[in-house]
Amino acid sequence: MSILLKDIAQATGFSINTVSRAMRSDPKLSEETTALIQKTAQELGYIPNSVAASMRSNRSNMVGIISADSANPFFSEVVRGVEEAATKADYHILLASTEESVKKEAELVKMFLCRKVDGIISMPVFDNSASHLELYRTLRIPFIFPGRRLEGLVSHSILHSDRDGQRKVIEHLLSKGHRKILYIAGPKKVSNTIDRLAGVAEAYANQALELDPDYIVEASGHIEDGYYLTNLALNRGLGFTAVACFNDMLAMGVLKSLGENNLKVPTDIEVFGYDNLYMSQFMQPSLSTVDVPKYRLGYVAMETLLSHIQDPSLEYSTLDFPTRLVFRETTR
Repeated sequence: MSILLKDIAQATGFSINTVSRAMRSDPKLSEETTALIQKTAQELGYIPNSVAASMRSNRSNMVGIISADSANPFFSEVVRGVEEAATKADYHILLASTEESVKKEAELVKMFLCRKVDGIISMPVFDNSASHLELYRTLRIPFIFPGRRLEGLVSHSILHSDRDGQRKVIEHLLSKGHRKILYIAGPKKVSNTIDRLAGVAEAYANQALELDPDYIVEASGHIEDGYYLTNLALNRGLGFTAVACFNDMLAMGVLKSLGENNLKVPTDIEVFGYDNLYMSQFMQPSLSTVDVPKYRLGYVAMETLLSHIQDPSLEYSTLDFPTRLVFRETTR
């Protein structure tokens, strides 16, 4: 059975009101009284009623985290940053994933509102429909988008220079003499895909080179997509000499396909990933990639959200972290 305040009152001889004040560490009570009551509560196994406490303070000390793809370790690294910042601030997180479904995203926002969270950290689908944008515009609690954006709400985003990062990858490969570069893009319902494709186009334009659309293929972003699409491109006879990927997960599939087709990396074909997942340094061969500050992205997102929770009048402003190229064994 749950231990109630009246049980603590009976065990200590104090009134329920005094017990309640002691559990809130009321400074008007003596330190001895507070210590005795709190020690007794702990011994009895008392669990505070967080719902009642949140009603009194108008704060739940909880935030809702809407992740995007439970199969991609990128998001777990972002959430780790969120959680550590939350813990330091005595906040708890409620975590769920949309699996890139805008319908599920809307359901999760409403569910978190019912749970009375103080704010939401969301990695939104790039839907941009009127109903989707209205979902966030009508929120009466703060919200932050780590790593993604929505049209008209970019001030709520903490980004990581997607266009610039992907441009630098393609420019590097072009500078090495590659002209037939297979680019495996992410899904179009993700803002990062749109921005990285813009980076690809910019790299070719800066070199006054024509971008052949046959060398751009779309994927959902998973390992098996990289494997399948590389096999497909080889079977079509595209004759590419380098592969640039939307993320490291795709690059893993690419490497498996190339190995099975007796193509050596990087001697025959160079491969570049994106995100710099922890595991990418341990792959065989280790993966050249673009480093995205994933942990910092989550940590700063939580810090920023807390600032808006504490001061609802605070103006939102876009942050954009720089990225850097990481050269390993899949490039020469």
